[in-house]
Order: sequence, then C-alpha cells, then structure tokens
Amino acid sequence: MAFQYSQGVETKIIDASNYVANRYVEFKLDEESVNYLADIRLINLGVTAANTPKYNALGGAINLIKHIELLDGREVLCSARHISAYLAFQETRKPNEQNKSVNNFLLKSDYGYQALSGGIKTGGDPATLTNDANTTPKSHISLRDLLPLLERVPALSSAMFKNLRIRIEFETSPYKVISSADPITTTEPSLCVDIVRGKMSMPSQVAWLEIEHDEYVLNGVTPTEANQPQRVETSVRLNGFNNKYVERLLLVKQFDDLSKYGTSHIVKNGSLALFKEEFQVRVNGANVFPTIIDKDCVRANIMEDAWGVLNVVQHFNKCYTTDALVAGAQIGLTDYTGLVLADAVKDLQIEHNRSCINDNANDSKPNSIMKVHVYAECRKVLNMKGGDYQVLYA
Repeated sequence: MAFQYSQGVETKIIDASNYVANRYVEFKLDEESVNYLADIRLINLGVTAANTPKYNALGGAINLIKHIELLDGREVLCSARHISAYLAFQETRKPNEQNKSVNNFLLKSDYGYQALSGGIKTGGDPATLTNDANTTPKSHISLRDLLPLLERVPALSSAMFKNLRIRIEFETSPYKVISSADPITTTEPSLCVDIVRGKMSMPSQVAWLEIEHDEYVLNGVTPTEANQPQRVETSVRLNGFNNKYVERLLLVKQFDDLSKYGTSHIVKNGSLALFKEEFQVRVNGANVFPTIIDKDCVRANIMEDAWGVLNVVQHFNKCYTTDALVAGAQIGLTDYTGLVLADAVKDLQIEHNRSCINDNANDSKPNSIMKVHVYAECRKVLNMKGGDYQVLYA
C-alpha cells in the first residue's frame, strides 16, 4: 500500500529518556501532532570489554536485546521477551550474501559459511571490541525485526497514541554476546525515527503475529560406559500460549549453565544438538504427528516446511563428527526444531526425550542440562476508530 504525505519526511535522532548500563534503556516518542513512521531504528547499540573479544558470530550485537516493549503509557502495544535467541535464529534464514554484505555491517555479526581448501570457514571478518565506548563497534537495528506490529502499520500517530515509549532490557551474559567470558558494559544507544506532520490516512485494523515465549528444562545424566545410552524422558505442559491462536512454534535448545559456552564455540545463542532426540506435540488432546519424531532428518524436514531452508553447516544436528572438512566446534550449534500449528490452543503438551552417553566433557551436548526456549507466533489485532483503539488476541 502506498501512502502520500502532505508534508515532507523529517528524520530525527532521539536520545534515551532513561538509561542504566547493563540493565535497560527507554525512549519517549512524545512530540505532539506528528506521525512516527514505522521504520524505527535503534542505533549505536554495542558493548565494551577487555582483551579485544568479538561479538557472537550469530546475530552480533542484536544478542544484547533480551526484552523489548512498545507502549502507550502503561498499555503494551507489542512486546517480545527472551527474544535474543529468536533474533539470532533469524540470521540462519538469510543467505550468505545478505549476512556478509548487510548484517555483518549493521548487526556486527559474522555468520555464514564459506567452502575453503581443507575445510569450511565460518564467517568472514568479525569486528574486534575495545574497552572504549567511543571506538568499540556498534550496531544499527531495525525495530521492525523485533516488533512485528511495526511491519503492519504505516505509522504511529501521536494524536491516537499520546504517550508512546520504547523500553529495552539488555542481555548482558558475555556467554551469549561475545566470544569470551570477559565482563561487558553496554554503550548508550539512540533511536532514529522518521516523522510526518499533519494528518495521514490510517487503516482501521492491523493484524500481526506477536512472538511470545515459554520455556522448559531437559534434564541430563552421565551414565557409565556399560549403561550407555541412558534414555531421559520429558513431558511438559506449557500454559503460556493458552487461549491464543498459534501459527508456528520454534524450539531453541541451550545450555542451562551459560558458562558452558566456552571460547571454542564459534556460534553461541543458537540451538544445540542432542543425541537420539525424540519429539511429539499434543494440542488440545490430539497429537500433531502420527507418531513420535525420532529421526533427525525427519525433524529437520518438518522444520524446513515450517520456517524455510536454513543456512547451516553440514552435520548441524549431530553432536560429533569425524568429517575432517568440518571443525568439531562448528557442528551441532544450529539444530532448531519448528512446526506449523495453525490452531487455537487450549492445551499444549510437548514430549521431548533424549539419550545420554558416557561423555564427561564440561560442554557435553548429549549430557548437559538444557533449557528449551519455545517461541510461538500468536495472532493479535489493533482496532482503531476515532481517537480510540483496542489491542486484542485474534
């Protein structure tokens, strides 16, 4: 849909109204009689750290965003919680050329795979962090990638939304953000907004898919050599998506103890492979799959059907490899599980089993306790009439 503006577009930089390093930042969009165009950008987000580490190759500085809310006063218009792993996943949906030519510069990420003589090279030329806020690399992030309402609405009118503000809480564990365990300190970001003065033609209703979050834990054990593999069964009921229409699910498996992400992990904040993984989903008392999914290739095919072809390295869903062309530190780090539900959820249960082996490594993927982040696309709608509006689950 094309929109014509009665006046020209003005671009402004908005400084934070509240900022606490390593905790949160808040911006107020409080100018009267303007329309804030939806392409709002967060700029100069980054961290400082000692010993010249690099940003996590997958997602770069976008891993700093833990929670984000778009509010009108106390009314939440659109939000996302524990969103960093979901945002990192989105980079695996992009081709190498986009990651290398765009995201490498905007997000300060370094994700992508290149075939070289003698093996596979991950990434390209990562930016090196400094301990100086003036010189450390900083990112440029479109908030449309975080707040899907902004993808569907042309602008936010200050006449209707009189107390607009954006609040972001930071993810400050170095094990998710940078390539070392050194403490990090956030730099103060700003907002870049485009505004149009006067009246704009606005739709009466806007619908979008809100990204909502729940989680559960997969326990692990270390059996003796004689007793391996040892099957560990998990069955959970998730209440976070009840009474909502869910389009797709995404499961991201991560170490419960983040310190297990050592410097040898090229990709952090991704999704770890398990050994002999089994998976079934039950919605409103009925199984989604005819039988439990117990083969990695079948699970990967279901994931591709739901979310598209992913840009991942060979053996992405294996814990180990004997392939001399792929480094062991590259595999088993982007093993995502996803599916289409397209149903109104009253009751959601997940059966998620694994087998543990005799592996005493500190960062053992087969045996470590895992936290599973579950992301759901939930239908929401914004109804606008006159000077009033409603935000509802559709």
